Amino acid sequence: MTKYCDLHTHTYYSDGAHSPEYLIKECAKQNISYLSITDHDCVSAYSEKEIYKIAQKNKVTLIPGVEINCIGSEILGYFIDLKYEPLKKIIEENSAGSTDVSIQKVYWLMDNGYNITLEDVYKHTGPDKKVMGLHIALELVRKGYCFSLQDAFVNIIKKIKVKYHPKRLKTKKAISEIINSGGVAVLPHPWYLPTNIKEDIESYFYKLKKQGLSGFESIGPFLDSEKKYVNEIKEIGKKLDLIETGGSDFHGLSLFPENRIGDFKIDYKVLKKLESRKN
Repeated sequence: MTKYCDLHTHTYYSDGAHSPEYLIKECAKQNISYLSITDHDCVSAYSEKEIYKIAQKNKVTLIPGVEINCIGSEILGYFIDLKYEPLKKIIEENSAGSTDVSIQKVYWLMDNGYNITLEDVYKHTGPDKKVMGLHIALELVRKGYCFSLQDAFVNIIKKIKVKYHPKRLKTKKAISEIINSGGVAVLPHPWYLPTNIKEDIESYFYKLKKQGLSGFESIGPFLDSEKKYVNEIKEIGKKLDLIETGGSDFHGLSLFPENRIGDFKIDYKVLKKLESRKN
């Protein structure tokens, strides 16, 4: 019997709508045996008191993971040591910086006539009250300023100017500390990269490979119109001996209905390949 994984999911500790327990139970329903919660710059889900007992009860194995925000793209880390201090520091600093910028954006909206407060936005965040752009977008939609999340991002949030921006992390540093913690690094959703020129993508993949990248996502909720582009990415990855992986990028069906747990299952063999790249 084939075992399946979902290696890209989010909880309410970053910009998801649900608890870690919800994700575990949803995976169990979908015959997914291995789950990685990859919250943005956050590993709080793994600190929940009963999380590993809940996973064991539902016959789901948790793979410690995180999605780190970097210059140019994000980087996924798997099999990471959650207690490794240099990686913890990166995650905490990234989280604090992004939350600070998001809070500034809320104040900008308040100063520019929008009937939105920080307390309103906190209603959409998780227990950590980590504010992200999605939470602001949700409140803009709820208050009727926008008709969709995309509308909120494109027509309002994208145009907000804030005075302070934290220093962005280089991919080289993120990949290095993921590896130093005993983990492996993967490039998520390359179909979101700012270029679709094959030569540029190949150059970027080569750069990340030299930095220590082990794999890239080729399975996930991309559009039908992006299939040709993803096939080109697969060719590049194969040429560079990078492992193809993926996941649902689940946030909650109320947020992104196309990112459904169970629709983007990864064969367990892929997880073993990734594990074999650990130092």
